[in-house]
Amino acid sequence: CTGLLLVLAACCSLAQSGTEKNATPASPADQPDAGNLRAFVELARSDLKTQKALIIAENLPMTEEEAAEFWPLHRNYEAELSKVNDQKLALIVRYAHNYQAMNDKEAAELAKGSFDLEEKRTDLKRKYFKKFQKVMPATKAARFFQLENQINLALDLQVAAALPLIK
Repeated sequence: CTGLLLVLAACCSLAQSGTEKNATPASPADQPDAGNLRAFVELARSDLKTQKALIIAENLPMTEEEAAEFWPLHRNYEAELSKVNDQKLALIVRYAHNYQAMNDKEAAELAKGSFDLEEKRTDLKRKYFKKFQKVMPATKAARFFQLENQINLALDLQVAAALPLIK
């Protein structure tokens, strides 16, 4: 989680460095290496997934049979969620590069992209709630999504706090 925030902060400061008054434009050498950035994001995500799994295991009591069916489904859910999060990261990076000189067209595109991603995340939750209900009672599936929502809200708040407002 902290790693992703560092990535966001780096993106914002690099985007900002070439747009400040009297600043020299950022040179290609100042730009983050895309491969390194991607590796760093993957490392941070791996750590986050491990932490989330621990929180879920500690707060979602399951029988052995439920756990044996739940965890493979959960891995599939996390894989699909990662694809949505990849799109979210791309949107955030795009925002970070444009927030200081945002025009109405770009703002509308970014807002639409953000709303679309929220919808994708909600659709994914609906899809997996149905799947989780097949391997555990609805109360446990709902509890999982309570935990998931709490974790995601905390992460979203940290990301939002790290991003500067449009100039």
